[in-house]
Amino acid sequence: MKYSLKIFTVFGIPVELHFSFLLLMVVIYLVAIFNLVPGVDVTIAVLITLLFAAVVLHELTHSYVAQGYGVEIDRIVLLPIGGVSAMKELPKDPHQELMIAIAGPLVNLVLAAVLYPVYLFFGDSLSPGLNFLFFYFILMNLVLGAFNLLPAFPMDGGRVLRAYLAQKMSFIKATETAASIGKTLAIIMAIVGIFFNPFLIFIAIFVYLGADQESKMVLLNTLLEGINVEDIMTGEVKTVKPTDTVNEVFRLIFRHRHMGYPVYDGENLVGIITFHDLSPVPEEKKNLPVEEFMTRDVLVTSPDEDVATVMEKLNINKVGRLPVIEGGRLVGIISKTDIMKAMEIRKGTMNS
Repeated sequence: MKYSLKIFTVFGIPVELHFSFLLLMVVIYLVAIFNLVPGVDVTIAVLITLLFAAVVLHELTHSYVAQGYGVEIDRIVLLPIGGVSAMKELPKDPHQELMIAIAGPLVNLVLAAVLYPVYLFFGDSLSPGLNFLFFYFILMNLVLGAFNLLPAFPMDGGRVLRAYLAQKMSFIKATETAASIGKTLAIIMAIVGIFFNPFLIFIAIFVYLGADQESKMVLLNTLLEGINVEDIMTGEVKTVKPTDTVNEVFRLIFRHRHMGYPVYDGENLVGIITFHDLSPVPEEKKNLPVEEFMTRDVLVTSPDEDVATVMEKLNINKVGRLPVIEGGRLVGIISKTDIMKAMEIRKGTMNS
């Protein structure tokens, strides 16, 4: 997740604070310290710190259980509505996902259940400030645990729902169903927020986007799992020479309907030229060689690289295709279109 700041490491896992959570905490601390809003004092600021601790405990419990199943955790990111444990690989066993997903909310609910009798017994002997903090720390854990059990991504309840559904259908179908339920819940939440509490609209946006992102990520990773570049690349690559003119390459593009071509000097890949590179070229320069307009710093891949990583490269660098290089030679080319076709075929196979 972008725009987050690492604050510490536990169990070898970096814990990061998303800028939205950081901004929320800074605003509340400033309001409390300078008494900008009546009723928001240092006690409230301390309560927010306790909320931060509860969220960290929640996510660390997820991560601890996941590591017990051999799942690697890339990092933990804390958000205003909770946290996210970024796993390097999603567990495909529904039972494992269920145990990992339920561990976080369960630790908050158990903590609330254990502390509440203690509060009832000792609460009256505490100062008003400590009594307030004790009570609301219990309430926060109760709310955090219950809220995260809502059946919607990115909350844990969405993963619990998927784990249940995955026992009855394919993992992809279970994800799509759980994400659809989550989006519907987010829409209902937003409508309720319009009439009762605008903060619910903010939460609904997080829920909707989280459900959509989860669905797309799982679909991508599952459909491309086990597929390498050499499995779907185009082996017979049409190339252009650095001395070919813009007009010649345009004719090649229109004839073969490929939007980009490697530029090959006979021995080495020296660049790549695309329709996007050539379209701004004025008419009087279309007899010039394409080496004047090509991209020289070419991003490449290899035949044994997994396609999920290639897709990530394409998206991050906003390019449509990558030349495939092996032993210094151009052996193929892979495009987003190739990857999407492979996903469609794999999806059809899994759903049949």
